[in-house]
Amino acid sequence: MQEASDALDARMQEATTMLKEAMRRQAEQDKENAELANRQAKMRESIKGVAAEYVCPLTLELPVDPVMAKDGRIYERSHILAWLSRNATSPITSEPMGTELTPVPQIRNSIEKLVSSGAIEGEIAEAWQKSKVKECRAKAEAGDTEAMYRLGGWYQFGVNGLAIDEAQARAWYERSAAARDPKGMACFGRFLLRGIGGPEDNAFGLVNVTEAAHLGSEVGAYWLGGWFLKGDGLPKDPARARFWLKKVVDGECTHKTLSDEGLAYAAQCLRELESGGE
Repeated sequence: MQEASDALDARMQEATTMLKEAMRRQAEQDKENAELANRQAKMRESIKGVAAEYVCPLTLELPVDPVMAKDGRIYERSHILAWLSRNATSPITSEPMGTELTPVPQIRNSIEKLVSSGAIEGEIAEAWQKSKVKECRAKAEAGDTEAMYRLGGWYQFGVNGLAIDEAQARAWYERSAAARDPKGMACFGRFLLRGIGGPEDNAFGLVNVTEAAHLGSEVGAYWLGGWFLKGDGLPKDPARARFWLKKVVDGECTHKTLSDEGLAYAAQCLRELESGGE
């Protein structure tokens, strides 16, 4: 009877020790979570502070085309130009100010990264996205082939607040291709070959991708090299695969859009081809 009682006491002691250890670990985890939440809150406040510095005083929105005026403040280009056409003073200080404006692409890139990553969110981010799309659409409608290509990409991947719409993406790539933009031609050709956003057309698709590659499209050359290597929609042809992949790897393409991962894969495929593998 005593042995059973001792065994029960031992198990209870073990259970108590395990419970205390679990509670200690939970307390440590709670502390770590609280510290992490505190750091994240501070980071969000810091990012809000950065965003506030970027806001144009005239529009009270993040600028799509930011410039720095002589008063040292950042403005949306179109709005500060309109102001300076009527005034010779700073909108902030009311002091006399020159009309020289300095583009600040670093700030534009920072805003784009912060909004795209979700670091800046809410109404201010949505307003910026709408303004960016509006500006790009206006340029595209005016004949800017780069803007047509960008709109195609935004619709393809659902960027800047746009819903994914493959038909719209294809339409903008087609307009860019018709104006002979190499990047637009490559993407339009791929959409045709894959039947994305509309009917499949292998012949016309191959014409577009090949022409794009000849005009210096890095992604066009990359796709052709990969397709000839794997026999993906095209006959396997190691010689043609090597020709196009070498252009990518040697940096001969003038219109560069590939990621580091894409370039690394192209180099890997080329090494395999040159070592005799397929």
